[in-house]
Amino acid sequence: MADKVLLEAVLGMSGGYVLDFSNDSFAEFFHDLNIDVYDTERYPGFGDSKANRLRALWRGGTDEEVATSLRALIDYIEAKRLTGFLSYEVNDASMERVRAVAERLAGAHQVDDQVPTAVSFTTEATVTENKIQIEIHEDIYAHIKRYLATEDYFHAVEESYKVVREALREKTGSEKATDAFKPENQPAIFGHAPASLAEKDFFEGVKYLNMAIQFLRNEKSHTLATSLERNLALHYISLASLAYDLITRYVSDELIEKVEDLITKERQSYSATRFYRVFDGGRWIASVTLPDELSSPSVRRVLKEKWLKEADFTRSFDQSNIVLMRLELVADALSMADIDTLLDLPTVDSNGYSQEAGTVSFLEYMKDKYPETISPKAEERIAADQ
Repeated sequence: MADKVLLEAVLGMSGGYVLDFSNDSFAEFFHDLNIDVYDTERYPGFGDSKANRLRALWRGGTDEEVATSLRALIDYIEAKRLTGFLSYEVNDASMERVRAVAERLAGAHQVDDQVPTAVSFTTEATVTENKIQIEIHEDIYAHIKRYLATEDYFHAVEESYKVVREALREKTGSEKATDAFKPENQPAIFGHAPASLAEKDFFEGVKYLNMAIQFLRNEKSHTLATSLERNLALHYISLASLAYDLITRYVSDELIEKVEDLITKERQSYSATRFYRVFDGGRWIASVTLPDELSSPSVRRVLKEKWLKEADFTRSFDQSNIVLMRLELVADALSMADIDTLLDLPTVDSNGYSQEAGTVSFLEYMKDKYPETISPKAEERIAADQ
């Protein structure tokens, strides 16, 4: 609503006018922007005055159209100010705020138009003087922690190597590194073919690392299980973790698109009334078949980062629902800070209407499943809806 008040004041929209345009010059101005502002089917509602046609554009136009027109109108005002023909005062701060609205809308349009790209993650490592502390990849650690707990280092190493081989098999159909890393399999492992000689060398290096893992595993598999010195075992496990990290760090475009399409279609399958019944308590999740890759905590963490970055509650009720559905699928990866970030996002569109929908149900779901993520701010938001 604040944006709408600002825009109307800066653009002189009282009494049905817009700046000093006549009907003809107003239509011509927008025609130069490839916008037929008098197309009542494309931009329905309001009325025929210039101010009402502009309001109809804000309501029915795309983000790109609204952003383009606001930029052009501000440039028009600037030209009028410079030549002394602007009939009312507009301060620089107001002009900049309108430009900011345009850039925000343009940014949303650019996000929509981007081709999905492979996103990646890596495990954490820190250095303190001559000591390196390395986080074992969570998928490997989840598999071997029972062996570490009993100090069975031989099987901890053996099983960590198996996890690496299984990942290669799932991605390429082959556990053998020399076959798995053939050029035709590189997009499945790295998200794309090598784009340069340096990247080609990197891919080859990862192949040889995995070959080394396999030779080390072969040595273990051909000998009886014996006690393995702890420090050496941890180095072996770190090596397996690195190899696994480098072949699983990319979440493919295809997987992202598959999951996002699945969520969008699921939302579209419900009426508004029905949706909120199944969204309550996350019951909708049981009705969808998720890709196996989502069982990996690392994949869910990557998707969480992507979806948090793209979260937008200013587009439509349905889109806000989809944002929250995505995040419920990766709820275990969310933190209290993530939830508070969501609560700080804008919720009002360029026409002054709130497009937020489903937030409290989402917070109640998080409070039930992951209470440690609920901050006092989130508690206040839940309580305010009671």
